Amino acid sequence: MRRDDCLRVQLPEAFLGKSVSQLLELVFPPDEEARTDISGRFDLRANPDLPEIYAVLLAVCEEWRDWRCALRVSLGGVEVALDTPVRSLLTAGDETPTLSLHLEQRYCPLEYAVRHGYWDSREGLLDWMRSLTALYFLDKHEALIEAGGGQTHAPAMTRAVGILLERGLIAPSEVSGGDNSGEEEEEDDAPPRLEITPEGRRFIAGLLAETESYIDDYDHYQDTLAEPGLEVVEFGAGRGVDLRVQAFLADELDPVRTVFLLRLYDGTLDARLRDWETVMESDEFFEAVLEPVVNRDGVSSGDMERVMDFGHAWIEERREQQLRGAADRDLLRRAVGGETQQSAEW
Repeated sequence: MRRDDCLRVQLPEAFLGKSVSQLLELVFPPDEEARTDISGRFDLRANPDLPEIYAVLLAVCEEWRDWRCALRVSLGGVEVALDTPVRSLLTAGDETPTLSLHLEQRYCPLEYAVRHGYWDSREGLLDWMRSLTALYFLDKHEALIEAGGGQTHAPAMTRAVGILLERGLIAPSEVSGGDNSGEEEEEDDAPPRLEITPEGRRFIAGLLAETESYIDDYDHYQDTLAEPGLEVVEFGAGRGVDLRVQAFLADELDPVRTVFLLRLYDGTLDARLRDWETVMESDEFFEAVLEPVVNRDGVSSGDMERVMDFGHAWIEERREQQLRGAADRDLLRRAVGGETQQSAEW
């Protein structure tokens, strides 16, 4: 938003006794009746855009309440703690005291995952993502990882490799024995590299099958265009919004797991091929990979039910088209085969 797109609203004097976080809850409340009371205080003659500005800031505070983001609140460029009393932040105005706050979002998918119970701990989630990242680069890019090559300056990488070893998904490559000399003997002294085990291959195949099922069942929600009144919902029109995460939530899937597997599948991590071992140590890297979990489009829960109904009907229609297409191709093969046989007999 532009700095001049600010929300100006005159508030009751009782709000002075609140903290900054309590003030945000009162100005951007979760219930519709309280929102109507606040919006009724807008001076629309001075700024007719206030309802639209309010909607933007309201969405920010809803994401904050849902643990999707953290809020940095500042006054005159100086950060203000959320428990700061409002009264201590007022500046003298011409007629009434004024409080001018600036809100900045920082998306927090790791915090969201733990707060909503998808994962027990931040560390457990990071361990899972890091181990799959190491397995991904070992599989797709044949990355060189030496057995016993853990280093104190790369503890996250060492832990990820240890998890994969413990689960039997990777193992040191077999080194041939025998009496060797010269260069071959020097090569035998080098630590063996790690490779994916048969169990690891089965594990990867299972992840691929799981991810492809998400693509088959939910990818059409990536471009959802819902007409007013939801009489018509279109998919793939090129003008819609991405409702995949909300669809995962509607079907009670873990959006964190689902999004991370999809990001692995679509090659998002390939951009860090040169420095992937370095970014493995960074929590911020994985926060960015998971950002679509929390930084997303959405509709009301009631509207989403309607969108899902259209989505299920779309899948059924597509499957019927595929079946009809397969039947037509089979009929064509039979016809062509019959003509070939008749020509041979002639």
